[in-house]
Amino acid sequence: MKPEAVLREYRPEDLPAVVDVYREAVRQIAPTLYTPAQVEAWAAFAEKGDGLAAMLAQGYRLVIETNDDIEAFAVLDPPDYISLLYCRARASRRGRASRLLDALESEALRRGIARVHTAASLISHPFFLRHGYTVDTPERVERNGVDFDRYRMSKRL
Repeated sequence: MKPEAVLREYRPEDLPAVVDVYREAVRQIAPTLYTPAQVEAWAAFAEKGDGLAAMLAQGYRLVIETNDDIEAFAVLDPPDYISLLYCRARASRRGRASRLLDALESEALRRGIARVHTAASLISHPFFLRHGYTVDTPERVERNGVDFDRYRMSKRL
């Protein structure tokens, strides 16, 4: 029997596991579409400094865990912006990200938000398209001295 994947709110003690999910996703999934320099720059966000911890200290935060192992997480902050949505490589394509996105959108609706936004990577861009998001504008951003292409996207709820 498959262990049940539990959706719950993030707790401060989840930080080490969530950082690990982020790091694993970047290091194992990103190399399919990003250069080694881009992967290193992206991973550095979790491995150096407190940037990820600061982002996880606020907003509406959710995790999915199976057998006390966090497999995915997401953050709605501000209330109309999906700022983080990451899944372990071994848990990808199992509905974890969709479940998190549905929960964030439901929370945004509960708060009276009519349209949500995100900045989608090359990896998450097709996922958001499948979930009804449209591209508002492509953009290029710099992270740790390295350029990245991504998409500003939105969806009317």
